[in-house]
Amino acid sequence: MTNDEAKALFKKNIQSVEIGTHNYCNRTCTFCPLSVEGVNRRNFKNTIFMKDEMYENIMKQLSEINFAGRLDFSRYHEPTSHKKYILEKIKIAKRYLPSVKISLNTNSDYINKEYHQQLVEAGVDSFAFQAYMKNGANKFDEDEVFKRINYITDRLSAPRIDKEQHRNKEWIIYKLPERFKGKIHARNYWVNGVNRAGTVLDTNYTRTKPCTSMNKGVYIDYNGSMTACCDMLTPELHSKWEVGNLEKQPNIFLNYTSKFYTKFRERITKAEWYPNSPCIKCKRDVRGSQAR
Repeated sequence: MTNDEAKALFKKNIQSVEIGTHNYCNRTCTFCPLSVEGVNRRNFKNTIFMKDEMYENIMKQLSEINFAGRLDFSRYHEPTSHKKYILEKIKIAKRYLPSVKISLNTNSDYINKEYHQQLVEAGVDSFAFQAYMKNGANKFDEDEVFKRINYITDRLSAPRIDKEQHRNKEWIIYKLPERFKGKIHARNYWVNGVNRAGTVLDTNYTRTKPCTSMNKGVYIDYNGSMTACCDMLTPELHSKWEVGNLEKQPNIFLNYTSKFYTKFRERITKAEWYPNSPCIKCKRDVRGSQAR
């Protein structure tokens, strides 16, 4: 496939690009692969950042197709942990992609009113503020969750949540006033979560249903590795299932249309799993019934 053909296919199909700009996270939630033995991303001093050249190249290439979908700063890291860095990266993205919608997923530990405003001014269009419980928690405690939500609202100088409107839910979504550009999420992952490609939670599950939930997005980790979905953690756990790599092939469009990426995508939409594929154990789209 030529580069122009690859560009056209990417532009036609892809609505979101999820990117991890470094490998650090200050948390090891039990429902996240970062808590798995052998995965250690908690050393702030040893943070590994995406190469500046790689990041800018991604933005430049997306600008060539006038990408106007969603750019998610998410993946398996805490994007707000390095303030100067993330503000710079958001500004670069907006410079190359003025029409893109930038979303930021954060555990909310570093957020305050001033920092939030700086992120908005840099170009963030929407926030997903996660109200996680403490590291090591293995069950949902509603009262603790409400305390955490109000801790976040207080840090933002936002209205506190009305607890009575949100009780007895597996997934609390508290929409903040418009000026905050976001929602606070508190989710009972132990009942209503995904098992992150079989790495956490109900790992004995065997999937029979096909998956089409990732057909509209691409997922890039800090080292340039690309996965077929947001659940896999390529650098530490799923390197065998890497469907692209911007270190080896710097063209995002040619990675997206590579033979393995294309074949992998085709197979999961038909539930024709590769032997020992993480997809076999994945519970994506198989969740509790009382969410939200």
